[in-house]
Amino acid sequence: MKRIFLLLSLLFITCAGAQEVFIEDWETSADYTIYYTSEESEADWIIMFTEWESSVGDGKWMFTEWENDADFSVYIVDNPEDADKIVYITEWESELKFEE
Repeated sequence: MKRIFLLLSLLFITCAGAQEVFIEDWETSADYTIYYTSEESEADWIIMFTEWESSVGDGKWMFTEWENDADFSVYIVDNPEDADKIVYITEWESELKFEE
């Protein structure tokens, strides 16, 4: 379900820069474990998705199928207590909040 949401989000949201992210199948292999929230006030990171690979910007994510192409990897969890970072998805570049 989470993967479907992420893939559908990629189809609808675009912006000018990108940060390539790989979704891991195993928590131990990921750089970060993340939890998606619907409440902006709960978020450690506020990000947006893009389809453009041409430039890089913090908080603008583009998913890649290749781990070696990624700037970092994430594993998605169902419980916020299990996450390193809580993530909110926005459509507005002015709302981005991302620090590794």
